Order: sequence, then structure tokens, then C-alpha cells
Amino acid sequence: MTFLIAFYTGMRRGEILGLHWSDIDFDKKIIHVCRSLAYVPKSGDMFTTLKMKNSKRQIPIPEFVLHELRTHKQRQEEWKGLVGGLYEDNDLVICTNTGTLQDPRNVVRVMKRLVKCTKLPNIRFHDIRHTHASILISEGVDIVKISRRLGHANPKITLEFYAHLLPSADNDIADIFHNAIQSNTE
Repeated sequence: MTFLIAFYTGMRRGEILGLHWSDIDFDKKIIHVCRSLAYVPKSGDMFTTLKMKNSKRQIPIPEFVLHELRTHKQRQEEWKGLVGGLYEDNDLVICTNTGTLQDPRNVVRVMKRLVKCTKLPNIRFHDIRHTHASILISEGVDIVKISRRLGHANPKITLEFYAHLLPSADNDIADIFHNAIQSNTE
């Protein structure tokens, strides 16, 4: 579920691990990003406020992801019933088998195993976020909308990371100019 959410939303690892079921609006098809799970020295893994003001955001998700989330929640409920009092219900979307915080390093370990098994080039979890943004850019989504979706402080940050992926208008300038001249001389 972690990787599916990452791929379809572009959320950061800590944001996904900080998701509560109450952050998901199944009716409006939105994930509310409200907190992050982060390692704090001498305190361990804990919920923290988001990096920037713009990091607190709402991310629309497709019906496919909602269906997978519903299925995941149902499995989680069934598991709770099986383990009974051993389960610590923290309302977490992504958690351990006992309902506690998922160690972010475990996500990295699982990803490394998956990458190795599939013989993909070595990629980091954060690269899923880059892939999400790259696909949106290649589909012509406005950079301001992408910036909001990723929770960047402003679109300039998004442009700095992804400008090389934007289609180059320079390639068409000669033809545009030529067509303008042709249409005015006919």
C-alpha cells in the first residue's frame, strides 16, 4: 500500500507513514496531508509538523486508489479482530502488524528487496515522488498544480527540480515564425 500511495500521490515517505484513516475523505476522493513521521534524535520515530506551510495540502486520488485503500482498511480490521488486545489501534493507514508506527527504514529495506528482485536500476523511495511529478509534467499538467500537489513552497522549487522535463518551446519557434509569415503574405 505504501508504494501505491507514493506512486499515485507523490507524497513523501514520512507523510505516507503519518497518514491516519481520518485523513482520507473517501466521499470527496481526497487525502489530507497533515503530519509526517520522522526520526527525532533521542526521541525516536514520532509525528512531526510538516516542513513548510504548503506541505499541508489536499491531494485528489482516483477511484482505483480509493478501492485499494478500502480493501487495505478491511484487511486491517480483520487482522485487528484476529489479534485482539495485541493490536494498538492508532488509526494508522500504514502500520506494523500490531498497529504501531512503521519504522521508515523498513520501507527502505522492502524497496531495496523489490528493486533487487525486479532487476531495476537502484532507485530510492524519493525517486517514486520524482516519477510522479515527471509523469504529470509529460502529460502537460500545469507546473503550479504539480507544485501544490507535491507540497512545494512555491512553483519555482518545482521548476528547479523538473525544468529539464518541460517540453522545449524553442524547438517550434522557427516553424511558428514561418507559419505566421506565410499566413500574413497569402
